[in-house]
Amino acid sequence: MRHGSAGPGVIRYARTVPTFIDHALALLLVLGLPPRAWFVFRTLARADAERRPRLRRRLYFMAMLTQWTLAAVILTRWVRTSRGWSEIGLVPVLTPGAIGVGVGLALMVTLIVFQLRRGLDAATQQRARNRLAHVEPLLPHSPGELALFRRVAITAGVCEELLFRGFLIWYFAHFTGLIQAALISSVSFGIGHAYQGLRYVVITALLGAFLSAIYLVTGSLLLPMLIHALMDLYSGWLGYRLFAPAAQPEPIT
Repeated sequence: MRHGSAGPGVIRYARTVPTFIDHALALLLVLGLPPRAWFVFRTLARADAERRPRLRRRLYFMAMLTQWTLAAVILTRWVRTSRGWSEIGLVPVLTPGAIGVGVGLALMVTLIVFQLRRGLDAATQQRARNRLAHVEPLLPHSPGELALFRRVAITAGVCEELLFRGFLIWYFAHFTGLIQAALISSVSFGIGHAYQGLRYVVITALLGAFLSAIYLVTGSLLLPMLIHALMDLYSGWLGYRLFAPAAQPEPIT
């Protein structure tokens, strides 16, 4: 196995060997989940307006169940095999990179909140509708769905980072260099969103690369998890404001 490191030796892998279960998990994440996501999304998109709310809530629950189950399997594997938690980024590390990313995140959140308090004009709202139109069936359309979507967003932030950044980078780093492993995991992350179309496969892969870079620079998944969850929380809230019938007349403040 090749030793990986990021920054001042932040990420290091022990000389462990992936087992059959590790191979199966990697295969499931890379090749098994994308067709399932595509099928579920198509079923929701083709449903009539009366069936969509029920299907949407079922999709939310199934997404959370699937992701937490896979995360639990990986965490159980780490306990049973006595692997180091730092190998999948679950040890907080205070580095200059982490401090810099944390400061940048705080500034970005402050700017976004300030902009939203000022309100978005009609043109900006229309651009946002166009940008989110391809995933409109997935977005919450009622207060109850919005509350449930928040749990989905937190689940995605924690579990998808553990699965795609923590586990897959660890897995592929056994066969390639660390940077190459991060790139492969980012492409896999993009393919997992193929139901959104080719353009968004590329966009999501680039997002995965961005989160991977933060992971490698900081040496921990904590900031990528936080960033991922905040992005999904914002998308869900914005989608609700833009597409929910009861919310559309209200200004975004």
